[in-house]
Order: sequence, then C-alpha cells, then structure tokens
Amino acid sequence: MITNNNTVRLIDFGLSKASRNNRQLATMAGTPYYMAPEVLEGSYSGKADIWSLGVLLYTLVCGYLPFQGSNAAEVFRKIKEADFHFNHVEFQHVSEECKDLIRKLLVLNQKKRMNGQEALNHKWFKLNANNPVAPTP
Repeated sequence: MITNNNTVRLIDFGLSKASRNNRQLATMAGTPYYMAPEVLEGSYSGKADIWSLGVLLYTLVCGYLPFQGSNAAEVFRKIKEADFHFNHVEFQHVSEECKDLIRKLLVLNQKKRMNGQEALNHKWFKLNANNPVAPTP
C-alpha cells in the first residue's frame, strides 16, 4: 500500500502468527506465490518470511512474480526448486546489488538463507542509505 505522502506500507497480516524461540510452524496459510519451499513441505520457521520478502522485493523492482506457471503445480515446482530468473527486460535497470540481495533471500536451503539482520546489513541497503525516498532498484 502507498500512503498519501508516498510512503510504502506492508499490509495484509490477517494470517500472521507470532512465533517464539524460533519454533517450527506447520500450518500452510497465505498467498501461494509468496510461500517459501519449506512452507509447502509443512515445517517452517521465521526464515519463511525472509523468502517472502525476497519475492516481494523481486516483484517491486520488476513488476513480475518470480515464480509463475500455468497452474498451481507448476508454480509449486518452481518454488520448490527456487527456479527464478532475471531475464525480464525490467531487470536491465536493476542494480547488481539488488539482484544479489534477491538471490540471497530466495535461497532454497533455509539454513543458508539470510536472516533479517543480515538482509538489513546487505550492501544494497548500505549503498542507498542516504536516499530518503527509495533505494535504486
């Protein structure tokens, strides 16, 4: 959502659940296109949210979802294989730092996927820290 003063806000947390002590969750809920592979498998942690943020960043900078298909089975297969690309023409205008961050957020193995603090410390954010409006894609 974009507010009247052009501030971006994340919304739609109707299916959110607080998780304490990094415990594993098992309920599959949410928009399938944003689901991490481990959510589809039925056992996940907060790292699934990092994956979803990677999907969101990808979508914000190019206008397409990273995992698309002609049916749900194809979308789920692509998610489970982390089968995405930067071939859209819009990615010609996206910085290598941004693409690097997306690659590090959409890591199949959740143990190797960045955590929130690592993502915030990524060079893409550091390069754009002095830009109060929006980072350069």
